Amino acid sequence: MHVETLEILRCPYCGARLELVESLFHQKTAAEIHDGILGCHCCVFPVVDGIPVLHLQPAAVTARDQVQAGRPELARRTMIGLDDEAQAAGFEAAAASDAATYRDTVAALGPNFEAGYFLYRFSDPTYVVADAAVRTVANIVLHGQRRAIDICGGSGHLTRSLMTVSSPPPVLADLYFAKVWLARRFTAPGCEPVCCDGNAPFPFARGTFALAMCTDAFMYIWTKRQFVGEMERLVDDVRRADGEPGAVLIGHTHNERTWTPSHGQPLSPAGYRDLFEALEPRVFGEAGLFDDVVNRGILDLARHDAADTLDRDPALTILATRHEGVFATHRVEAMPAARATGEFRLNPLYTAIPDGERVQLRLQFPSEDYADEYGACRAYLPDEVTVDREAIEALPGAAVARSLAPLVTSRVILDLPKRYY
Repeated sequence: MHVETLEILRCPYCGARLELVESLFHQKTAAEIHDGILGCHCCVFPVVDGIPVLHLQPAAVTARDQVQAGRPELARRTMIGLDDEAQAAGFEAAAASDAATYRDTVAALGPNFEAGYFLYRFSDPTYVVADAAVRTVANIVLHGQRRAIDICGGSGHLTRSLMTVSSPPPVLADLYFAKVWLARRFTAPGCEPVCCDGNAPFPFARGTFALAMCTDAFMYIWTKRQFVGEMERLVDDVRRADGEPGAVLIGHTHNERTWTPSHGQPLSPAGYRDLFEALEPRVFGEAGLFDDVVNRGILDLARHDAADTLDRDPALTILATRHEGVFATHRVEAMPAARATGEFRLNPLYTAIPDGERVQLRLQFPSEDYADEYGACRAYLPDEVTVDREAIEALPGAAVARSLAPLVTSRVILDLPKRYY
């Protein structure tokens, strides 16, 4: 973690500032804290492999004791959650390798990790909508000069969308250490990961951020009223020195009025609205936003979805801000084919079948469950497309051949983090 991150961290339980306890074991440079113990008025927390762990669940307590004993390598193993010796050795070998990919490292975490969901995330329908909403709102309220936080952000797929517009770099907060570790290593390198509990007060100072977002996770939070109150606190317009309004964005939260896979503990649209106290929220049906983005190339945040429209939609997006520029109709830029942020690669949902000087690319879902939950991607992913063999074999690369540019727009070819698979 960056030493200056201490300025924005607060104990989630007593609210006090946190400081490195230099009388205990620690490893640091002038700019970074790699391992150590952070203390406040009431608690001590470990920093494990550069990630502050700001909760008191059993693994965190064990890791804290291991760091204090001068065994940070054991603390990382504890926080990753690997009890099996062979599995732990496999992960540590992948972690030490400069050649290991995101997929390799996720596989080393074992079959219980959400490997399939994360690997295909960059072209999922839920991601397509969320990415458009995040980029649109972030560009308006951050404009490259203010900071964002991605809460319950998993392994950082949408944190990556914030990297070019959040300054300082965005914070990624999640309960699962392995996920934020993966984000820092592969998906959103340069972000500031923090391991904390979304069902507890957030370990950050009031007014630290101009955008607080949570996507595809809020329905699993039990303390929803506290969670929203904390998001409002993090973007408190009064306490932020620049005085410009911030925003709270909750994407793809399930609707209590309908059924969806992995339902969680959702609320109705009215129930979600009632969670907000400091800001007035607007609730959007995700189906309308999906149609906007995929079929019209816009994001209509000026709309007011009718109650019956919201009640029928399995997923909702919630946006709360006083910023006058947000609730308007925005053009969604197509995926640029000029130069990749990471590297252009074939979407892992496609199988390449050579056919002489051409290659057939065929859409192939990893499972029936995946097809049932994410089959809406057929609206933009063709079942089959034939391309020039030489052009496709030039991938991965920082650019694509002109003939492949339309496939970047349709997400057959993706701008993926380096060493993703």
